[in-house]
Amino acid sequence: MSEPVVIVPRKGVYVGDGDGDGHFERRYHRRRSFHACANLLLRLLTAGATAAAVIVMLKANQRRDTVYGFFHARWEDYPAYKWFIIANAVVFVYAVLGAIVALLSLISRRGPLSYSASAWLTLVFDFLAASMLISAASAALAVDLIARKGQSIWPTWCNYTSRFCDYAQGAIIASFIGFYFLALSTLLAASALRYLARRRHL
Repeated sequence: MSEPVVIVPRKGVYVGDGDGDGHFERRYHRRRSFHACANLLLRLLTAGATAAAVIVMLKANQRRDTVYGFFHARWEDYPAYKWFIIANAVVFVYAVLGAIVALLSLISRRGPLSYSASAWLTLVFDFLAASMLISAASAALAVDLIARKGQSIWPTWCNYTSRFCDYAQGAIIASFIGFYFLALSTLLAASALRYLARRRHL
């Protein structure tokens, strides 16, 4: 008579009767696929929004003769707009690289959100990129509001260069949209870390 074979289940693999945390492994694999698809989509949306912000801001240039003389509005004349273009360009490159990694992770079924160390790095870099983007967009928005409404020592000039102000405003809106998508990417990385932690403790 042959001896009974004892099978020791691997950590986190369901072998029970369907109760408790036995189904977690299946849920984890479904959630990992969702994380990979959502990560790719958010990276592409972030890249598109920041690219639009850079392109529109670069076109913010208008010349006009006024009763006060010749007026030339250019984004190069405002440090806040320079920082705005730099920050959005950096985030665009980061988003494109992230999209490439996310696409490879879909193909290989292993990506940065599949391991704790890489998920932490993704979370940190996403947070830094989002902070940089919101700071640049907020600074540009402050300049745009002064241009439209004026201040005690700064007169409004959008009355004379409305096209310039409209282009700047459109770029700022696109940048805030990019920040929204990047913030969702940060939350996605946090969600992946939560599931990885639960899987590790099973």
